Order: sequence, then C-alpha cells, then structure tokens
Amino acid sequence: MKKLLSVFTVLFLLGYIGYQVLGNLTEQIETIDALTVEVEDKVTCRGIFVRRMIPVSGGQGSTYEFLVENGEKVSEGQTIAACFDGTEEAERFRAAAALREDIEVVEEALKTMKGDEGGAKLDNVAFENMKAISGKLARGRLSECEDNYISLHKAVVARDYPREDVAGLEETVREMTAQLAEYGGVGRSAYNLKASKAGYYVKAVRSVPTACDVEDMYNLTPEDVDRLYEAEPAAAAEGVVGYIIDSFEWYYVCTMSTQEASNIESIGSAVISFPYMTSERVEARVRKVTYFDDRAVVIFACGHMDKEFLGGGAEIADIIKNTYTGIRLPAEALHMSDGQWGVYCLSGAVVKFKPVEWIYQGDTFYLAKQADSAKEGLYLYDKIVIKGKKLEENMIVK
Repeated sequence: MKKLLSVFTVLFLLGYIGYQVLGNLTEQIETIDALTVEVEDKVTCRGIFVRRMIPVSGGQGSTYEFLVENGEKVSEGQTIAACFDGTEEAERFRAAAALREDIEVVEEALKTMKGDEGGAKLDNVAFENMKAISGKLARGRLSECEDNYISLHKAVVARDYPREDVAGLEETVREMTAQLAEYGGVGRSAYNLKASKAGYYVKAVRSVPTACDVEDMYNLTPEDVDRLYEAEPAAAAEGVVGYIIDSFEWYYVCTMSTQEASNIESIGSAVISFPYMTSERVEARVRKVTYFDDRAVVIFACGHMDKEFLGGGAEIADIIKNTYTGIRLPAEALHMSDGQWGVYCLSGAVVKFKPVEWIYQGDTFYLAKQADSAKEGLYLYDKIVIKGKKLEENMIVK
C-alpha cells in the first residue's frame, strides 16, 4: 500500500512539473489596444466663496412678487420686486402677469399664421432653441438655458394653435385683453423694492451671505479657512429678501499644500470645477497666494457671473492645472531596450519594440505621445503587450 502511494505521489509531482514547464513554454501573450485618453492634473481642495453683497430689505409681513430672476443682472434703480400688504392683491398681480404672457403667445401665433405659411418660422425658432439648449447642456452650462427654454415653450405653444382658425384667435385676443383691463387698479403693489446699485440680484433663499468680507479674505490663515468651511451657513438677516452683487468678480478662497500652491502660482490661472454644485467649469486667475508652514491660502478671482456661483458658500473644488491627452500605458507594459524606454507591440504574429515618449505619469500608468503613423511609433489601436516572457524584437508568437 505504501509502495502504491509512493508511485502515485511521484506521478503527481511529475505531472505538476510537466504542467509548469509546458505552461512556461506556451504562456500566452496578453495585449491591450492602444487607446487615447484625457487625464486631468488636478488638486482637490476645500474652500469658501467670497463676494461683495448688498442686502435688499423689505417690509415685515409683506408678500413679494419678484420681477427679476435669480442671478439676473439689474441696473441701479430697477424694480426688483413688487410688495403687497396682503396675499389677495399679490394673487391678482400674478394673474394679470400670466394673462399678459398668454396674450403674447396668442399674438405670436396670429402673426405667424398671417405671414408664415405652414408655421415655418415657429418651427425654425423651436429648432434653433433646441440646438442652443443642446449645445449649452453639452458644455455643462445649464444655467444659461433659461431664455432658450422660454422661447422654445412660446414657439411650441403658438405652433399648437389650429392654423386655420385665424378669426377665432383674434376673438381670443380681444377677450383676454378685455379681461386684463378689468384688473384696472387691483393687483397694484403697495410699494416696490429697487436696486440701490447696478449688479446681479440673488434671492436670499437661493444664496448664503458671504463667509467673510472681500477686504478680510487677504488676511485668512489656513485654520481660518478650515473654520469658515466647517461653520454652518449664516442665515439672511431678518427682512432681507436678497442681495445685489455689485462687483463683476467673485472669489474662491481655498487651502492646499505649499508645493501645489507654488505650482499653481507659477501658472497664474486654472480651470475650477465644483463637482458637488454644478457641472459647469470656469477659468479663474490666481489673485493671491499666502504661504504658511506646510499649507498655503490661495485666492482665485473669476468674472463668470452665474447664479450658481453667486449663491455658493462652502464648496469642494477641483483645481485643474493642466489636461493631457495621449495613449494610456500600464506601468507593466514599459520596457527598456538599448537605453530607450518603449513598449512591445504585436503586429500579426511578430513582436515589435516601439520607443515612446511619455507626457504624463500617474500612479500606475503613463500617457505617451501618439506617433504620426504606426510605422513611426506607437499608434492608435496598436496591440500593446502587457504580459509575456523574454520578449524580443521580431520574436515570432505561435
């Protein structure tokens, strides 16, 4: 019995050794396609928005009907909101405003019926607005689509009216105009809120007061920025219904390592993304960098005025220093041959060595420049060898 077990043991060992030898001799070469990717060299940091904000205050217990949109540019003395002593007058005011919009739509439909055979003009207006919306959404500029949505809605509604009923629509316009006249003196506001200065208006419910004054931001330490970031957002003062941003710039104050700050200061500007607030990215310039022991306070200034940024408080941001485009190479694919770095590629059944010049180094990969052609170097869809033993130039793979 012991002799039989010994025989089986020997056969098993011989079989295992044979399998390993055969595997080493016939190990398959693994490849990946050479593909172009885009990589961002960025640093993620925490910071706060700072901007000049002039409070807009109304009367206690008043009902407001805002006449400008959140984030809209206003001129000095422009009426921001109509204020009412009661909700009934405010409701009448809103009804009159809605009726005016309906009259505009019907009049637009009438105009195109009389001078636009088949509604081609409205179709074109709808198409152009859809195209504009699509382009803005593709660039992450959702906040810029509002005017296009309004125009698109009006065109679609006007187009939906029966094209043959011109007389019926004319009667509808007369009826609605008469109804609007009936409002007469009702729905009038008790008083109006006006902009004390030119700038951008943001509603109190869509914004938070700035974490610190613009003048004070230059004296902030990293610990100050941390404290302001962690603090609960301040509430608007009693009676404040909004703010006028009277400057044409806003600021983002953040902290980062001194090395990263020095790098960004030397560049002078960066693209900033706020991934938890909006998909839109903005270009901002470096306003000031203050260095401390191991961290620095960096102040960015930006002139892109948008309701999202005008209302921001404490936010995480990606500071994108540069963007690189090239062929992605896993670190294990790189080899040295005759003093030059490169990769082995499989061309048919033949292994070829292609020198590479990398333009960016990540933790586990490199980005390499793409050659002008497959004959001149690494090219799109080349088969890059990522696994294989004793690779050599012109080696035949069976």
